[in-house]
Amino acid sequence: RELKNSTKGNTEYCSLIHVSKRAHAPQPLRYLAPQHCIRNHCDRQHTMRVLACILLGAARADEMTGAIYVSRHGVRSPYPPGGTGWPAHGQSWEAWTSAPVKRAAEFGMTDHAFKTQELTAHGKTLVKPLGASAREAWAAAGLELDCERVKTYADDSTRDVQTAKLWLEGLGCAENHVDVANGSLPEMVPILSDDFVQPNGICKVATEGQARGRFGGDVDALTAAHAVGIDEVQAALEMPSDADACIDLPDDVECAIASFPYQYDAMPWHGLFGGPLYYAQYFAESWMFEYLSGLDDFANHKLTPEELVRLYGLHVAIMGFASNYFNSRALGSALLAYVAVSAREIVRGHPENVRALFAHDTNILYLRHLLDLDWIATGWPMHAAPTGGALVFEVRGQAVRTVFRAQSPQSQHSGEGTVDEAVLVIPACGVELCPVEDFVRVVAEAVDADCLPAELRDALIRGVSVREDVCTGMRPWLMVLGAFLSAAGGAFIAIAAE
Repeated sequence: RELKNSTKGNTEYCSLIHVSKRAHAPQPLRYLAPQHCIRNHCDRQHTMRVLACILLGAARADEMTGAIYVSRHGVRSPYPPGGTGWPAHGQSWEAWTSAPVKRAAEFGMTDHAFKTQELTAHGKTLVKPLGASAREAWAAAGLELDCERVKTYADDSTRDVQTAKLWLEGLGCAENHVDVANGSLPEMVPILSDDFVQPNGICKVATEGQARGRFGGDVDALTAAHAVGIDEVQAALEMPSDADACIDLPDDVECAIASFPYQYDAMPWHGLFGGPLYYAQYFAESWMFEYLSGLDDFANHKLTPEELVRLYGLHVAIMGFASNYFNSRALGSALLAYVAVSAREIVRGHPENVRALFAHDTNILYLRHLLDLDWIATGWPMHAAPTGGALVFEVRGQAVRTVFRAQSPQSQHSGEGTVDEAVLVIPACGVELCPVEDFVRVVAEAVDADCLPAELRDALIRGVSVREDVCTGMRPWLMVLGAFLSAAGGAFIAIAAE
């Protein structure tokens, strides 16, 4: 519903969740309680409520009207070994391997871009097809894309912003602005950061005891469970028997990745522990970045693509520990609440009907755990959240359809960039098209309210059914008219098809 404010020269869009004001450029969203909107604006627009009610009745149940697109960034350069959780003498690639180490030149990057983990040269070419594929799929589902209605946010890592801009180009919205979640947009930081904890003393990530409780606490058993993969990584690494990293080990202990102790470091992207599994998955993930960047000499020529994908499963295992129950509630609740609030707003006709958010694999995996989702992306281990992969919440009629979209490892390596799609069912909803009221309820039950910003929490818990709100008090004949328009439209389409 659109209201003109002649004194301020702004266009004010009213929904039961928030009011978004525009002068010449979109402003950050400001969440308001439903009563504020109803009391001051919405009930003045009786005619618009009538039209909205008719349109809700007439719309096809599965016609797509918007989307919330939550994406991981594209292919980046690897982080160097070192820092918290790493052995004191294992702070560089050279400390672990006798093989040549790939640097910026091999990835087609400047030294600065390489050292700050920006998108690789090949990785940049893979992002536009993601946007183009989304546009094509959404058009086929009935969404009339309008770039003025697309709102895009990115976490403050350069690679996230790069990915967002390139995706917009592929979508056909190259002129759109990307809002970055940092000090200039603090309300989006809890939503897009993968390590922001609400500073209230109540919302907390997993303790060491809780983290250990996720696998029984026996770290030796953890190493043994992944022993084959860890040993294969060590062989491909060409790790010498006197590697510098092993200076930190006792003299009577074999110089091997599996010999290092585990140390709780509370870092989500480490799986909360530094140690053998984390070190092995680090090298496997780094080689995967080589492969996805189009390099043919990945992993020191020691692995086939199929073997590399299997070893990438070590990274998936670590990320499973990183996105455990406790961390997902502490670090992912705000993002999931934002998705639910956005879905409800889109159903109610808010002008910003496509909202794209670009962040990290951890963000997507927090959502996976909170919603109890499972997926297998083509060519990847189960539950992998690959570069460029996206969890998409499509608004169709008055329901939400959840989809995971990704490019296979082979497609990224070759540069083909073909996007595959898997349609998911949220178990607590039980159906592919989850009614928005049910979706919001499922989200409200899954998140930790103590880990939500106050305004976002209020926006989530004060919602009501769209049909109840928009159509409450409408005369029966209006509802009949909506149903008639729906049936007539379907009959017309059937006749035209013949």
